Amino acid sequence: MKPLVLLLSLLAVLLTTTSALAQVPPAPATIPGYTEGPISSITLQPDGSLIMTVIGVTVNVPVGTPVSSPTRSLTLRQLALRTRLPGRTQPGFIGGTALINGLVDVATGSFTATDMVVEPAENVLIGVVTQAVPLRILNSELAPIADARIPFSMVNQFGFDITAPTIPVGTSAAANGYYAGDKFQTFLLELTGNFPLVNTNSQINIMRAQSRERSPNAQRGDEVNMRGFYHARNGGVPTIQIFRLDGRTATLLGNADPIPDAELPNFGVWNFRIITPPSADPVLGTAPLRLRAVLVAPDGSRAFTTIEPDLIPDE
Repeated sequence: MKPLVLLLSLLAVLLTTTSALAQVPPAPATIPGYTEGPISSITLQPDGSLIMTVIGVTVNVPVGTPVSSPTRSLTLRQLALRTRLPGRTQPGFIGGTALINGLVDVATGSFTATDMVVEPAENVLIGVVTQAVPLRILNSELAPIADARIPFSMVNQFGFDITAPTIPVGTSAAANGYYAGDKFQTFLLELTGNFPLVNTNSQINIMRAQSRERSPNAQRGDEVNMRGFYHARNGGVPTIQIFRLDGRTATLLGNADPIPDAELPNFGVWNFRIITPPSADPVLGTAPLRLRAVLVAPDGSRAFTTIEPDLIPDE
């Protein structure tokens, strides 16, 4: 009951404060909203938009709204498709879970999605391979998903795509998916070990990225915190440069710290943490909204990846 009391108390304070003010600024037309829970219905509209029901909330999904499953971006038509996903009895994503960011129209209370992630369920297996054929983790049989809406992928402990014709019993493994049809329907399988890479070139990924706005801009720099993994094609410790991207302009922020893996030295982790120089520049004085990590391996091969970091507001 405590959270309910807190919410009601907050509402009372807001109402009291509003009534006590002589000058009240106009109420916003929309405010941010969020919902997460089971999907009851998905209805495709004639104009290509969707109307969904999620934990009793009617959600308007305009054409062009970014939607993704755990392993790929989806069109609204794919989201509305009623063909059963492997092992499931419900049509499409009905009965699955949606995580929806959106905007609430203050006047009408209507909720419009701005982006969304959907999945049939959030089940995880973490342990070791207990049988190779059929593949089992913790004695639960895995079924790689062969559906374009949630395509299966297999990665090593560094997050790079691998092939594994045979997987030895005892291999440390983690699987993401959902249990249906008496099997663990798997969309992501992570294996620890020296398995062949799908892409043998140098590679880099970003597992976490945050930027924190700190003002006043001319007196305090902004925080950037990033972490990821790399693969240097022919070994050696690579150089990893971090850039902020503002339109077509790339500004070097500095070099990350690469740390080779003790057992697989072609792979490693990298970390980057910096407070940018204070600046009165209207762009460089703000926290970056897009970041790029560029790897240059000792053999001269290069790789890069780009991300929109989680933006943390000013304290």
